[in-house]
Amino acid sequence: MVKQLVAELLHNRPEQIKKAKETGTPVIGYFPGGYVPEEIIHASGALPLCLCDGSDAPAKEGLSIFPNVICPFARAQVGEMFLKTNPYYNMIDLLIVPLTCQHLKKVGEILEYYGNIKVFKLGIPYQDSDFEMDYYIARIKAMKAAIEDVTGSEITDEKIYESIDIYNRLRELLKNISLLRRDRNVSIDSSDFVALNHASFYVDPVLMTEAMEALYKRLSGSRPKTNSVKPRLLIAGPNLSRGDYSLLKTVEDSGGKVVIEDIFEGIRYYWHNIERNGNPIESIAGGHIRGRVPGAFMRSSSKKRLEFLLGLIEDFHVSGVIWYELLCCEFYDEESYLFNKRLRERGIPMLTVESNYDASEAGPLKTRIDAFIEMIRGGLFYD
Repeated sequence: MVKQLVAELLHNRPEQIKKAKETGTPVIGYFPGGYVPEEIIHASGALPLCLCDGSDAPAKEGLSIFPNVICPFARAQVGEMFLKTNPYYNMIDLLIVPLTCQHLKKVGEILEYYGNIKVFKLGIPYQDSDFEMDYYIARIKAMKAAIEDVTGSEITDEKIYESIDIYNRLRELLKNISLLRRDRNVSIDSSDFVALNHASFYVDPVLMTEAMEALYKRLSGSRPKTNSVKPRLLIAGPNLSRGDYSLLKTVEDSGGKVVIEDIFEGIRYYWHNIERNGNPIESIAGGHIRGRVPGAFMRSSSKKRLEFLLGLIEDFHVSGVIWYELLCCEFYDEESYLFNKRLRERGIPMLTVESNYDASEAGPLKTRIDAFIEMIRGGLFYD
């Protein structure tokens, strides 16, 4: 059901974008993480595209520019631009790069240096004090001006509020669909939910919302009755990109079931919405910084994220956590040790696996996932 829907939504999307460009509609791309206010892009009349693809070939192509100490997702973004085989990456008029880590910062600088695309670098504060929030609001206003320069039209407060409503509904539907997975008779598996989440970055948000409303009604009314005893797992980590599905498939093949994800980049953040209070830009800034669980790059964020993770574990009846680490992602690599210790203190096993988007990782990954799931099945951790 979900796979067919995602395929239908994406089937003609590149051609739709191409035709829109031919009629004068700009396409504005941005990188994931949840700190680029897509509401403002949409309010401008441009087409927003969150570029969240990541796989082996473009990551290797990125090595022609980057050293291998740059994470594979960041390398893949440059590789996609240079390979020119991905239609979504070939139609961008302006690229917004959130400066959440040194890896994405370098992506913005490299693309700016080669001059293949117009780049706007959006500074993201590392904490949510009033001073940092003023800075973030100023950078959003500068981003708004850069978008208006590309589109040639003013972005009004009324249009921003309309777009806030659209994206609030989209996030709300993703949340409602995800919450269905709390039920042990799961009506949607992780690979389907992640693909649906990724599709929301590329499909027109109004069309995506309409499709998800119909999907939610169908899923809510069709709860399969199963006697599954598969261990229920949570995947946490820095990134789960479109095309990077090997971990999800391996878990399923090994007899486990991923029921929830806590991923920073690549997965749309859907747990909180933007409040409509006063100035829309200030509302957006507050929602994207103060209204959400902070990323690992933010100061004093570990406690908040650990509490959030523990809440997910309880709500979704999780038996074990897989920490999915991208090679050279310093923020999350450092935190994996802390989270592992805190989870095990609570009797929750955690396995850390690392990826460089390399096909040779499949065998060792399968072996480790098999062992982890068998440990949960036979140990004290499995309920």
